[in-house]
Amino acid sequence: MSVHFSKKAGAAAGLLISVLIWGISFPVIKVAVVEVDSLLFINLRFLLAAALLVSYSILRRERLTRLLKGRILWIMGVTNGVGFAMEVFGLNFTTATNASLLVNVNIVFMALFSAILLGERIKHRAILGILIGLAGVFLITTDGDLTALASGSAIGDAIIFVGGVIWAYSMIYNKRAATELNLSSMEVTESMTIISAISLLPFLAFSSFKFNLNFLSVSSILYTAVLCTILGFFLFYKALKTLTVVNTGMLMLLEIVVAIIVSYAFLGEEMTLIGMFGGALIASGILLSS
Repeated sequence: MSVHFSKKAGAAAGLLISVLIWGISFPVIKVAVVEVDSLLFINLRFLLAAALLVSYSILRRERLTRLLKGRILWIMGVTNGVGFAMEVFGLNFTTATNASLLVNVNIVFMALFSAILLGERIKHRAILGILIGLAGVFLITTDGDLTALASGSAIGDAIIFVGGVIWAYSMIYNKRAATELNLSSMEVTESMTIISAISLLPFLAFSSFKFNLNFLSVSSILYTAVLCTILGFFLFYKALKTLTVVNTGMLMLLEIVVAIIVSYAFLGEEMTLIGMFGGALIASGILLSS
Protein backbone atom coordinates (compact mmCIF):
# COMPACT_ATOMS: atom_id res chain seq x y z
CA MET A 1 0.00 0.00 0.00
CA SER A 2 1.52 3.37 -1.05
CA VAL A 3 2.04 6.20 1.42
CA HIS A 4 -0.12 8.49 -0.76
CA PHE A 5 -3.03 6.03 -0.76
CA SER A 6 -2.72 5.52 2.99
CA LYS A 7 -2.74 9.29 3.58
CA LYS A 8 -5.76 9.73 1.30
CA ALA A 9 -7.62 6.89 3.03
CA GLY A 10 -6.89 8.43 6.43
CA ALA A 11 -8.18 11.81 5.27
CA ALA A 12 -11.35 10.19 3.89
CA ALA A 13 -11.90 8.31 7.17
CA GLY A 14 -11.55 11.54 9.15
CA LEU A 15 -13.98 13.33 6.83
CA LEU A 16 -16.51 10.51 7.24
CA ILE A 17 -16.41 11.06 11.01
CA SER A 18 -17.15 14.76 10.38
CA VAL A 19 -20.00 13.84 8.04
CA LEU A 20 -21.53 11.58 10.72
CA ILE A 21 -21.25 14.32 13.37
CA TRP A 22 -22.70 17.00 11.05
CA GLY A 23 -25.51 14.74 9.80
CA ILE A 24 -26.67 14.17 13.38
CA SER A 25 -26.48 17.92 14.05
CA PHE A 26 -29.54 18.72 11.88
CA PRO A 27 -32.09 16.95 14.12
CA VAL A 28 -30.13 18.05 17.22
CA ILE A 29 -30.43 21.72 16.22
CA LYS A 30 -34.05 21.25 15.14
CA VAL A 31 -34.91 20.12 18.67
CA ALA A 32 -32.62 22.68 20.34
CA VAL A 33 -34.24 25.74 18.74
CA VAL A 34 -37.46 24.85 20.58
CA GLU A 35 -35.61 25.49 23.85
CA VAL A 36 -33.23 28.27 22.77
CA ASP A 37 -33.74 31.18 20.38
CA SER A 38 -32.03 30.13 17.13
CA LEU A 39 -29.79 33.21 16.79
CA LEU A 40 -28.80 33.01 20.46
CA PHE A 41 -28.09 29.29 20.01
CA ILE A 42 -25.69 29.75 17.08
CA ASN A 43 -23.89 32.56 18.91
CA LEU A 44 -23.48 30.45 22.06
CA ARG A 45 -22.22 27.54 19.96
CA PHE A 46 -19.46 29.55 18.31
CA LEU A 47 -18.59 31.66 21.36
CA LEU A 48 -18.07 28.51 23.43
CA ALA A 49 -16.01 26.85 20.68
CA ALA A 50 -13.97 30.06 20.22
CA ALA A 51 -13.35 30.35 23.97
CA LEU A 52 -12.10 26.76 24.13
CA LEU A 53 -9.83 27.24 21.12
CA VAL A 54 -8.45 30.57 22.37
CA SER A 55 -7.65 28.91 25.71
CA TYR A 56 -5.91 26.10 23.81
CA SER A 57 -3.85 28.66 21.85
CA ILE A 58 -2.87 30.55 25.00
CA LEU A 59 -1.73 27.33 26.66
CA ARG A 60 0.40 26.58 23.60
CA ARG A 61 1.67 30.20 23.58
CA GLU A 62 0.49 30.74 20.00
CA ARG A 63 0.01 34.21 18.54
CA LEU A 64 -3.71 34.71 17.92
CA THR A 65 -3.10 37.74 15.70
CA ARG A 66 -1.61 35.39 13.09
CA LEU A 67 -4.99 33.69 12.80
CA LEU A 68 -6.89 36.94 12.20
CA LYS A 69 -4.91 38.35 9.31
CA GLY A 70 -5.60 38.14 5.62
CA ARG A 71 -8.48 38.36 3.18
CA ILE A 72 -8.82 34.57 2.75
CA LEU A 73 -9.34 33.90 6.46
CA TRP A 74 -11.86 36.69 6.93
CA ILE A 75 -13.94 35.75 3.88
CA MET A 76 -13.87 32.11 5.04
CA GLY A 77 -14.91 32.98 8.60
CA VAL A 78 -17.61 35.53 7.77
CA THR A 79 -19.27 33.39 5.09
CA ASN A 80 -19.20 30.36 7.40
CA GLY A 81 -20.81 32.42 10.17
CA VAL A 82 -23.55 33.86 7.96
CA GLY A 83 -24.25 30.44 6.42
CA PHE A 84 -24.67 28.88 9.87
CA ALA A 85 -26.94 31.72 11.04
CA MET A 86 -29.24 31.15 8.06
CA GLU A 87 -29.30 27.37 8.57
CA VAL A 88 -30.22 27.58 12.25
CA PHE A 89 -32.78 30.37 11.77
CA GLY A 90 -34.39 28.51 8.85
CA LEU A 91 -34.76 25.37 10.98
CA ASN A 92 -37.42 27.22 12.98
CA PHE A 93 -39.75 26.83 9.98
CA THR A 94 -38.82 23.58 8.21
CA THR A 95 -37.75 20.00 8.87
CA ALA A 96 -34.24 18.72 9.62
CA THR A 97 -34.55 16.45 6.57
CA ASN A 98 -35.26 19.37 4.21
CA ALA A 99 -32.48 21.40 5.83
CA SER A 100 -29.87 18.69 5.23
CA LEU A 101 -30.83 18.45 1.54
CA LEU A 102 -30.94 22.20 0.99
CA VAL A 103 -27.68 22.90 2.82
CA ASN A 104 -25.83 20.24 0.83
CA VAL A 105 -27.02 21.69 -2.47
CA ASN A 106 -23.94 23.91 -2.02
CA ILE A 107 -21.97 21.12 -3.72
CA VAL A 108 -23.92 21.87 -6.91
CA PHE A 109 -22.85 25.52 -6.81
CA MET A 110 -19.19 24.80 -6.08
CA ALA A 111 -18.63 24.12 -9.78
CA LEU A 112 -20.16 27.48 -10.65
CA PHE A 113 -18.11 29.44 -8.12
CA SER A 114 -14.94 27.56 -9.08
CA ALA A 115 -15.45 28.77 -12.65
CA ILE A 116 -16.18 32.38 -11.61
CA LEU A 117 -13.57 32.77 -8.86
CA LEU A 118 -10.81 30.36 -9.85
CA GLY A 119 -11.18 30.48 -13.62
CA GLU A 120 -11.83 26.75 -13.82
CA ARG A 121 -13.67 25.59 -16.93
CA ILE A 122 -17.23 24.58 -16.09
CA LYS A 123 -18.28 21.37 -17.82
CA HIS A 124 -21.60 20.94 -19.63
CA ARG A 125 -22.60 18.19 -17.22
CA ALA A 126 -21.95 20.57 -14.31
CA ILE A 127 -24.37 23.09 -15.85
CA LEU A 128 -26.92 20.28 -16.25
CA GLY A 129 -26.27 19.29 -12.64
CA ILE A 130 -26.96 22.83 -11.43
CA LEU A 131 -30.27 22.94 -13.32
CA ILE A 132 -31.33 19.49 -12.05
CA GLY A 133 -30.33 20.43 -8.50
CA LEU A 134 -32.38 23.64 -8.67
CA ALA A 135 -35.38 21.62 -9.88
CA GLY A 136 -34.95 19.38 -6.85
CA VAL A 137 -34.79 22.42 -4.56
CA PHE A 138 -38.06 23.66 -6.07
CA LEU A 139 -39.80 20.34 -5.38
CA ILE A 140 -38.43 20.08 -1.83
CA THR A 141 -39.48 23.66 -1.08
CA THR A 142 -42.97 23.61 -2.64
CA ASP A 143 -43.88 19.89 -2.78
CA GLY A 144 -44.96 20.69 -6.33
CA ASP A 145 -47.52 23.28 -5.20
CA LEU A 146 -46.74 26.91 -6.15
CA THR A 147 -49.11 28.25 -3.51
CA ALA A 148 -46.79 26.71 -0.88
CA LEU A 149 -44.23 29.43 -1.68
CA ALA A 150 -46.05 31.72 0.72
CA SER A 151 -45.94 29.22 3.60
CA GLY A 152 -43.62 29.41 6.58
CA SER A 153 -41.99 26.12 5.61
CA ALA A 154 -41.13 27.42 2.14
CA ILE A 155 -39.66 30.58 3.65
CA GLY A 156 -37.52 28.48 6.00
CA ASP A 157 -36.42 26.30 3.09
CA ALA A 158 -35.49 29.40 1.07
CA ILE A 159 -33.42 30.84 3.93
CA ILE A 160 -31.51 27.56 4.31
CA PHE A 161 -31.05 27.27 0.53
CA VAL A 162 -29.44 30.73 0.39
CA GLY A 163 -27.24 29.68 3.33
CA GLY A 164 -26.15 26.66 1.27
CA VAL A 165 -25.23 28.90 -1.69
CA ILE A 166 -23.17 31.10 0.66
CA TRP A 167 -21.38 27.96 1.87
CA ALA A 168 -20.60 27.04 -1.75
CA TYR A 169 -18.83 30.40 -2.05
CA SER A 170 -17.18 29.82 1.32
CA MET A 171 -15.90 26.40 0.24
CA ILE A 172 -13.49 28.03 -2.22
CA TYR A 173 -11.88 29.95 0.64
CA ASN A 174 -11.99 26.96 3.00
CA LYS A 175 -9.92 25.04 0.43
CA ARG A 176 -7.51 27.96 -0.05
CA ALA A 177 -7.09 28.44 3.70
CA ALA A 178 -6.35 24.72 4.17
CA THR A 179 -3.83 24.45 1.33
CA GLU A 180 -2.35 27.86 0.44
CA LEU A 181 -1.67 29.39 3.84
CA ASN A 182 1.12 28.21 6.10
CA LEU A 183 -1.32 27.12 8.80
CA SER A 184 -2.00 23.75 10.40
CA SER A 185 -5.48 22.19 10.27
CA MET A 186 -6.02 23.20 13.92
CA GLU A 187 -4.95 26.79 13.20
CA VAL A 188 -7.41 27.04 10.29
CA THR A 189 -10.11 25.64 12.60
CA GLU A 190 -9.23 28.24 15.24
CA SER A 191 -9.28 31.08 12.69
CA MET A 192 -12.63 30.03 11.18
CA THR A 193 -14.24 29.61 14.60
CA ILE A 194 -13.03 32.92 16.07
CA ILE A 195 -13.90 34.98 12.97
CA SER A 196 -17.28 33.23 12.65
CA ALA A 197 -18.02 34.01 16.31
CA ILE A 198 -17.22 37.69 15.68
CA SER A 199 -19.35 37.82 12.51
CA LEU A 200 -22.33 36.24 14.29
CA LEU A 201 -22.52 38.83 17.08
CA PRO A 202 -24.59 41.39 15.06
CA PHE A 203 -27.31 38.74 14.63
CA LEU A 204 -27.98 38.93 18.38
CA ALA A 205 -29.80 42.21 17.71
CA PHE A 206 -32.60 40.10 16.19
CA SER A 207 -32.67 37.49 18.98
CA SER A 208 -35.49 37.08 21.49
CA PHE A 209 -32.85 35.70 23.95
CA LYS A 210 -35.18 32.85 24.93
CA PHE A 211 -33.17 30.21 26.80
CA ASN A 212 -34.74 27.33 28.70
CA LEU A 213 -31.93 26.00 30.87
CA ASN A 214 -32.21 22.22 30.79
CA PHE A 215 -30.29 19.11 29.75
CA LEU A 216 -31.46 19.36 26.13
CA SER A 217 -30.41 22.97 25.58
CA VAL A 218 -27.02 22.59 27.29
CA SER A 219 -26.14 19.25 25.68
CA SER A 220 -27.10 20.59 22.22
CA ILE A 221 -24.80 23.58 22.60
CA LEU A 222 -21.97 21.36 23.86
CA TYR A 223 -22.48 18.87 21.01
CA THR A 224 -22.43 21.51 18.28
CA ALA A 225 -19.58 23.53 19.85
CA VAL A 226 -17.19 20.71 20.72
CA LEU A 227 -17.98 17.97 18.20
CA CYS A 228 -19.46 19.82 15.21
CA THR A 229 -17.29 22.95 15.34
CA ILE A 230 -13.94 21.95 16.85
CA LEU A 231 -13.57 18.24 16.00
CA GLY A 232 -15.70 18.28 12.84
CA PHE A 233 -13.93 21.21 11.21
CA PHE A 234 -10.47 20.06 12.31
CA LEU A 235 -11.01 16.74 10.49
CA PHE A 236 -12.61 18.60 7.56
CA TYR A 237 -9.62 20.92 7.07
CA LYS A 238 -7.21 18.01 7.52
CA ALA A 239 -9.05 16.18 4.73
CA LEU A 240 -9.01 19.24 2.46
CA LYS A 241 -5.20 19.24 2.57
CA THR A 242 -5.22 15.83 0.86
CA LEU A 243 -8.55 15.41 -0.93
CA THR A 244 -9.86 17.49 -3.82
CA VAL A 245 -12.99 19.61 -3.46
CA VAL A 246 -14.76 17.05 -5.68
CA ASN A 247 -13.73 14.10 -3.45
CA THR A 248 -14.76 16.06 -0.37
CA GLY A 249 -18.14 16.98 -1.84
CA MET A 250 -18.89 13.40 -2.84
CA LEU A 251 -18.18 12.07 0.66
CA MET A 252 -20.27 14.85 2.21
CA LEU A 253 -23.31 13.48 0.36
CA LEU A 254 -23.54 10.93 3.16
CA GLU A 255 -24.41 13.79 5.53
CA ILE A 256 -27.86 13.87 3.93
CA VAL A 257 -28.35 10.12 4.49
CA VAL A 258 -27.35 10.38 8.17
CA ALA A 259 -29.65 13.38 8.74
CA ILE A 260 -32.65 11.67 7.09
CA ILE A 261 -32.18 8.41 9.05
CA VAL A 262 -31.75 10.16 12.42
CA SER A 263 -34.62 12.59 11.73
CA TYR A 264 -36.93 9.71 10.83
CA ALA A 265 -35.88 7.60 13.83
CA PHE A 266 -36.04 10.29 16.52
CA LEU A 267 -38.27 13.06 15.14
CA GLY A 268 -40.67 10.96 13.07
CA GLU A 269 -40.04 13.10 9.98
CA GLU A 270 -41.18 11.69 6.67
CA MET A 271 -41.02 13.00 3.13
CA THR A 272 -43.75 12.95 0.49
CA LEU A 273 -43.16 11.14 -2.80
CA ILE A 274 -42.64 14.50 -4.50
CA GLY A 275 -40.17 15.49 -1.79
CA MET A 276 -38.29 12.20 -2.23
CA PHE A 277 -38.14 12.81 -5.98
CA GLY A 278 -36.80 16.31 -5.28
CA GLY A 279 -34.16 14.83 -3.00
CA ALA A 280 -33.17 12.36 -5.72
CA LEU A 281 -32.86 15.25 -8.19
CA ILE A 282 -30.60 17.15 -5.77
CA ALA A 283 -28.42 14.04 -5.31
CA SER A 284 -28.28 13.58 -9.11
CA GLY A 285 -27.37 17.21 -9.59
CA ILE A 286 -24.58 16.93 -7.03
CA LEU A 287 -23.18 13.83 -8.74
CA LEU A 288 -23.24 15.51 -12.15
CA SER A 289 -21.64 18.70 -10.81
CA SER A 290 -18.90 16.66 -9.14
